[in-house]
Amino acid sequence: MFETRGYQRRYLRAPYRQEILYSSEDFIFKARAVNISEGGLLLDQISHFPEDDILPFMVILPQFPLFKDFTLAKIMAYDPTSLEPKIVRFQAKMARKIGLETKIDGVFASQIGLQIKDVSQFDQAKISSYVDVFASNLIFLQVLLDSLHSHKSNLIKIRKVSEYLGYEKDMKLALLRKIVQEDYRSLQWL
Repeated sequence: MFETRGYQRRYLRAPYRQEILYSSEDFIFKARAVNISEGGLLLDQISHFPEDDILPFMVILPQFPLFKDFTLAKIMAYDPTSLEPKIVRFQAKMARKIGLETKIDGVFASQIGLQIKDVSQFDQAKISSYVDVFASNLIFLQVLLDSLHSHKSNLIKIRKVSEYLGYEKDMKLALLRKIVQEDYRSLQWL
């Protein structure tokens, strides 16, 4: 059974489809993240996670410029390796399970929402910056998609910016539009 959201988000969130590391009982585990905010992280397709423990996490946040300030030439010349990723460490605890559970109750939750419990101000600022810049770039990409036919360079910008933001390079535009719209809606506070 899916959990319905009866709450208002306290923090803006941004897509973050990367592997993260966490430690539990002297073991290091990998998990796949879906999104991140200053208040938490959403993990996808994770089999076992301790419900009551506060665990240490490490994430690597890619860094992006504000593409809305770039000309077409600057977008084309941008080197994604030019900005050093930021490593962020924090403690987090499971806040909710989202999705279907198997008949063997709790063995596989499709998504787990984590609440950040302990993070330095420096690392929290890194998360905030990532979310703000990614959100701005996602809004820019949405505007480009909405105005695709208004300028001939928009298609090229869409392809490059979406690639830089981690979307599949050769994705059909209709599918890209759908995914970007979903990501755009999930940014919002409500």
